[in-house]
Amino acid sequence: MTTPPFDDNPFRSPDHAPPPPPMPPVAGYRPIPHWFTVKVRITLIACVVAALGLGALGALGIAAAERSGPPSDGDCLYLTREGAGKLAYHRVGCTANNAMYKVENNYRGAISCASGDYVRFRLGSGSGDTLCLALNVKAGDCLRDVDDESAIGRVSCADPAAQERVEILSGFGRDDKCEGADKVLSYAGPPSRTVCLIKAGENI
Repeated sequence: MTTPPFDDNPFRSPDHAPPPPPMPPVAGYRPIPHWFTVKVRITLIACVVAALGLGALGALGIAAAERSGPPSDGDCLYLTREGAGKLAYHRVGCTANNAMYKVENNYRGAISCASGDYVRFRLGSGSGDTLCLALNVKAGDCLRDVDDESAIGRVSCADPAAQERVEILSGFGRDDKCEGADKVLSYAGPPSRTVCLIKAGENI
């Protein structure tokens, strides 16, 4: 009988030591299904992004549709002269520098505007709407090209192109109170008001 050699190294594992026991499962852990691969995840993310994009485009489309109708009371715009001398309107925010007119009334059909100096603008023909436009100005504004509805604009009072300075009086038809005015415009409103256009550079 042969005695196995003595091994005095306490840290050496036996040649045939059993494998370590498996780690116990972590509570709540669920393995990822084999089908949930990187490719599947990328596809899902792409679908979500596409859906969000379509939703945003849809919202923009709805907003555009809401603004595509005829102007309403209180909307602001400016006018340009198109082919054959016809006027076209362009809706802008009322605080924009080129917002020269405000829709004071929008009537269905070919209706005359209320008493005053409104620019009457027909949308289409037949039963198209009629817009009654008042000059969208405030006291102290200076204007150029006041005799051309499509070219009138707001400029600095120091600009050599400035022709008229705006004064506004409450009440309709107060022409006699617009001292030295080159032109007077009255609007029934509300609010009713008289717009005095005085030569720029005078009484500033």
